[in-house]
Amino acid sequence: MNGVALHGIRLFPWLKSRSFLPKLPPPGSELPDAELILFCSSGEVEVLQQPWVVEWMAREARRGTPPRRAFVSMACASWYAAVLEFMRSDCRSAEIWVIEACADFIQERLDCAGLGCGGEGLLANGGVACISLRKGDARESDVRLDDCALFSKPAGLRGTELLIKRYVQWLLAHQCGDERADWVSFAIETHWSRQLQAGLALWGKDAMRTLVSQPSLEQGKDHYMALKPLHELAAHLQRPLVRPVILTTLAAGGRIGCAIFRACGDDAVKAAPAGDILPIRLPPVALPSGTPPRYCEREYRYRDNEYFLTELDESGPALLMHS
Repeated sequence: MNGVALHGIRLFPWLKSRSFLPKLPPPGSELPDAELILFCSSGEVEVLQQPWVVEWMAREARRGTPPRRAFVSMACASWYAAVLEFMRSDCRSAEIWVIEACADFIQERLDCAGLGCGGEGLLANGGVACISLRKGDARESDVRLDDCALFSKPAGLRGTELLIKRYVQWLLAHQCGDERADWVSFAIETHWSRQLQAGLALWGKDAMRTLVSQPSLEQGKDHYMALKPLHELAAHLQRPLVRPVILTTLAAGGRIGCAIFRACGDDAVKAAPAGDILPIRLPPVALPSGTPPRYCEREYRYRDNEYFLTELDESGPALLMHS
């Protein structure tokens, strides 16, 4: 995955007022020549049905050759899924929009998944973010994406152990001698997080030896969903990167999303790909209100680098059908 340059990153916290939409740039404006525009959310494709999203997407700048447009999701690891879809594609540039708003809508989706009210008690912190990437356009002044993966817990009694060891293997594959790297914690106040932290302490000692642990954005029950890695990356980019930064996000259904960024002047570690990329193609059909998200279904578990993919035509969310 070498040679993927970070073109830009912007964060737009959700404001509980009508002032949010006018301040949000239209799709296609952050990287005007993007060949691919991807939208993603832990709220899945139903997030596009919100009136403010319909209005916002209708403002997309039109041009002679329209970009490919698609929606990607896989719980709170949806941003990692979008990166994988860009890497899988033939497109040379991409604008990736993470939509975790409005907060009430996202909270309802968390509740239906057993992660919010009546379950783990997580509280949605909404917002929107955009990250732009280019392939083969890495200059020494740039930050580049070295690798990205989305691991899934295997079936069976040893599933959690095997998942952690797979993640540790990925960490080790991107280490070079005694090179130090910032490792941003995935910690959040859930049972799943506590399990993985205990497992990493047991099976990840070698991998963590040269990593400098940084705190997770998510403290207590505050949950940023798919926005988490972009907030953490933006915080690191407030100053020049002096060492690689590793981002990790936990997602429902036994999943771990991970990515590594570094300054373009640094030598890359030539690691083997993390496996085949496996999009699950879905038609533009919306689930009924109150239905648990698709990522909760057992049939969509146990496979690495798997995510939901829905192609969007120029009509966008207006054509979403109900099942």
